[in-house]
Amino acid sequence: MKAISYIGVSFLKGKIQLAVIEHKRKKRTVTVLAERTSSIDFAREGENLSAEHPQLGTFVSEMKSLIKQQKITAENISFALPPDPMFINIIPVDPGLKGKELAQYLQWEMNQYFPEASPKEFIIGADGLPLESKNAQQTFMVAVRRGVALFLQKAVAGMKLNLNIIDIDQFSTEKTLITNYPEILDHEIVLFGIRTNGVDASLIHKGAMTDYRAFHYNGDPNPEKPIMEYLKYLKQKETDTPAAILLHGSDIAQSFVVSLRTTTGVKQTLAMNSLRKIRAADSLSKPLMKESYRFAAAIGLALRAK
Repeated sequence: MKAISYIGVSFLKGKIQLAVIEHKRKKRTVTVLAERTSSIDFAREGENLSAEHPQLGTFVSEMKSLIKQQKITAENISFALPPDPMFINIIPVDPGLKGKELAQYLQWEMNQYFPEASPKEFIIGADGLPLESKNAQQTFMVAVRRGVALFLQKAVAGMKLNLNIIDIDQFSTEKTLITNYPEILDHEIVLFGIRTNGVDASLIHKGAMTDYRAFHYNGDPNPEKPIMEYLKYLKQKETDTPAAILLHGSDIAQSFVVSLRTTTGVKQTLAMNSLRKIRAADSLSKPLMKESYRFAAAIGLALRAK
């Protein structure tokens, strides 16, 4: 069987994180970890992106340069985006709704939040959570601005690659977590994504994400406050005390991890090792491997072969 490589790309603090994973039979090897500055800040500019955006050509050049520099020969590329230009919500959905009826219901939900938006402005998707009631199924609703999708589609065409997945970085990281920490998946795990302007928080229950909240800093860029707020929220929902807290994203100092471990009382509070159970090529950058938590979203995408 011929080996097939997949590129995963994420964005943190004005930089592009890129990971390549080679898939051959059941073996997966991370062959590239790379990072460079980007002309596009997807968190800030996501609402304004389109196929005609003036920086599209520059972004394509940056990506092509990085791919050439790393001698990447993959054909498929995926992108994990920050949540800022997206709309994410958990809503109750009648399990009987399918196809056109489901699409109409999701559009109605969007209209409650964006009454002035055209139906064509967002691409809406839904993913049902484990069914707990016959009357309604809690469902992740995710809407991507069409301009963002068109920007990336045109960029990928300019790179002469195939677009595989567009996802949200916190959701992409779920795959990295369940791949690298299989021994704790029977327990409640809380996943926190540390970003420049806030914190993403998720509950992983039996190996699947069942809750998500995004927190934005209000003048105090200290991630501990939203982390403690989310843990309090879970406790109010009578969720079991998490067996582990895993962190990914930017600027996760060991001193912060130790402090958070003490504050929460959760001994298994860790910066995610995104390469813990995945083979790494000998050529990988050792400094980037040490900070593989920055590449958790990109690696999660590259793990998802077609």
